[in-house]
Amino acid sequence: MNKDMISYDEYQDEMNENPSAYGTPDSMLLKMVREAGFKPVGITTMMCEETFIFKGEKDANDAAKMFLPEGWWYGLSGFWTDWDVYQKQMGIYEIDEADDAIHWLNETFKPRR
Repeated sequence: MNKDMISYDEYQDEMNENPSAYGTPDSMLLKMVREAGFKPVGITTMMCEETFIFKGEKDANDAAKMFLPEGWWYGLSGFWTDWDVYQKQMGIYEIDEADDAIHWLNETFKPRR
């Protein structure tokens, strides 16, 4: 993580204090991502990992370079491919139920399936 941002220990402390924010618009890591100038269009969790969705793959890769090993980072098209596979592996076959787990930060990208 970027040294200008909060320390990794502070990030971990914040996550432990407010675990319900994990993978939601209130996420501490999301706040850090936005402060770094990145603009994810959605956030969710997959396999207990905060998952950030960006309009394009380049934006996702640029953010990942700064924040890995934390989080999973997707461009929109790659996300949908993995999301559908993940939901089936979790035994969720109802599209509406699965898609409700995604928090859209930019409603323009919310699917109309």
